[in-house]
Amino acid sequence: GDIMNLVDFYTENEIAEEKEVGTKEVDGKEVPVMETSYPVTALGSGSLDQEMAEALYRQMVVGAFTNQGPQAARYEASRAKFGGILGLTSEKMEEINDNIGSTVYDNYVSRTMMTKGSLDQQDMMFLANIQGKLGLSSEQSEKFLMESQKKVLSEEINQLMDDPTPAGLKAFREKCNSMGMDLAEDIGVSTSRLVRMFESEIVPGLKSGEINVENNDILTEIQESLNLEPEECETMFENAVLKLAKSAFDLINNELMRGRDDSVVDPLKELVRYNLLMEGDLGLSVDEATGYQIFNIYDAFDHSGEDEETVELNKELLKTAMGIE
Repeated sequence: GDIMNLVDFYTENEIAEEKEVGTKEVDGKEVPVMETSYPVTALGSGSLDQEMAEALYRQMVVGAFTNQGPQAARYEASRAKFGGILGLTSEKMEEINDNIGSTVYDNYVSRTMMTKGSLDQQDMMFLANIQGKLGLSSEQSEKFLMESQKKVLSEEINQLMDDPTPAGLKAFREKCNSMGMDLAEDIGVSTSRLVRMFESEIVPGLKSGEINVENNDILTEIQESLNLEPEECETMFENAVLKLAKSAFDLINNELMRGRDDSVVDPLKELVRYNLLMEGDLGLSVDEATGYQIFNIYDAFDHSGEDEETVELNKELLKTAMGIE
């Protein structure tokens, strides 16, 4: 009330003055640029210090969107005038508007994305209303929205990478893609983290057999979604397969050394899958006796129900990998 009374007093008594501060060209003509100035201000008269003046202006700005109806409109329309009466520069008023706008956007976007996952049309209308009440330009509003979304997504990936799952990583990157967010450029995900995301999503798929020689389109999808170079992803994929193959082979070798041939069935099936992906080039160091033993175990598997050509190809490639051609 007191704030609006002060604004009304200045308005009714025509205390404000219009001063020419420069010119600009409009339709090929030079026209004066006018700025409202106040001969008597709270700061100029020493009635308030800078901190208090800024606090009062901040209260005025907040009042524009915490009040409803005509009162809110009055606050909104009188904001710049009140700042001038206090003696604040237009730059300082804009800075305060921006700080409040950034905070409001952060809080709203964070709360909304936590509950709904993304912003819908109703949310965008709410933010457009806030934009008007704070006197923000479309560019400022877009900037605050992007920054707020980036903060939320950045926090989300930090939490996700503490215990990454393929489903969680897929949902996250698809959400970012749907929002037009590049993980590196927009959200600030480092290259090393992008690599870890790629590996964390493909390794479980390789182990389960979901990613195989007939179903490797998912690699291209992940690569494009993370915006990584195809060659880089191909190298990472091959390294992951070789690492898994070495692990499976070591397990098989250890079981055979203990005479537990029955325990090698699952890891041998894994090894054969990886070997098919790498076309027999697993880079393993295998002594001849072990190589023949592993091949003979696979050869003795019950292959009924499997594609005969694939089985024969697997056998030939396994010989290559075991060095017993």
